[in-house]
Amino acid sequence: MFQPKAGKTAQNDDISALTIQHKNDFLNFEGNAQTLRILTKLQVIGDDLGLNITCGTLAAIMKYTASSDRVDLSKKIQARKKVGYFASEADLVARVREKVGLEGDAKHPVALVMEACDDIAYSILDAEDSIKKGLVSFNDLVAWLQNNSDNSISNDPVVKYVCDYITEEIPHLSTQNLHPGELNDITTQKFRVLAIHVMITAITTAFKEQYDGIVSGSFNGELIKSSQAAKLCSALKDFDRENAFSHQSVLEVELNGFNTLNRLMDFLWMGISQRESYKDLGSKRTSPFAAYVYSRISRNYRRVFEGQIKQYHKDAQLPVRYKELQLLTDMVSGMTDRFCIDLHDDLVKHYREIRGIDGTAP
Repeated sequence: MFQPKAGKTAQNDDISALTIQHKNDFLNFEGNAQTLRILTKLQVIGDDLGLNITCGTLAAIMKYTASSDRVDLSKKIQARKKVGYFASEADLVARVREKVGLEGDAKHPVALVMEACDDIAYSILDAEDSIKKGLVSFNDLVAWLQNNSDNSISNDPVVKYVCDYITEEIPHLSTQNLHPGELNDITTQKFRVLAIHVMITAITTAFKEQYDGIVSGSFNGELIKSSQAAKLCSALKDFDRENAFSHQSVLEVELNGFNTLNRLMDFLWMGISQRESYKDLGSKRTSPFAAYVYSRISRNYRRVFEGQIKQYHKDAQLPVRYKELQLLTDMVSGMTDRFCIDLHDDLVKHYREIRGIDGTAP
């Protein structure tokens, strides 16, 4: 893993200036907070407003409202269960919430709907994906729901309705001379459509029932968990964890990804930190390899890092070390799997460890 080197006074001063929030931004990294940063800072068009989205839309995408030093570790307060924004976007978030009229831990009503849509999509599509990849069969999924060790799930009226409806469809489909693989695919698709419809109907009802608390900001919960489809969604998530995410092939992919990212972050850190002037973030890199690595980082991300685009956002006065770590985070979190592997392999191909005259590492 990369280790920031702080041999000079300026570097030591910047490290000591890192607050608990600065450190927690990276120790407790959260994708939702990064989404806010991408939309408002990293998607540079011609100024520093990102995609220039309205305050209402920005408030609606914030699933959580806490900074990294105010996360509720007990997870009793839903809005502060995870990091909502980073220190670099603190002023922006304060302005957005003021404009929209949100106070305390209140979330935008649409944020609750978006959160419920995430729950619906991932719980169902992850199960469908595991079936398509051959990790489990559709019959395994139905058996999981019908014979769950938790009787409250097996006897739940919504779960029973979905299972009964889809099992009644199977005999009809079986008469159409379908290949077993086709039958598996079609029944899975029908299940997906039915389950999504049932869940959307359920959260729509829950939203109406909880409306007063939602608009006043007193609602402290999740729409899906407050709906009649709570058991179905929970059972699907348990199925995904047990049968998909824990499968050997999936764990192997995660392991390979971990190892690739570990080495790649070392390389990226060289490109970010190895420059002639610590304070001049865009200064010349101190080796050809560092210069090449830095050139491979997104131009937009580098512009933001170097402070080339300053127009509307107030300078957050963040330590240089924080900015370095954030550029690394921006780059890594914005990569697709394929791009990550290709970049790693390219940098491995070009990297040569520099050693002293006696053959030892410097």
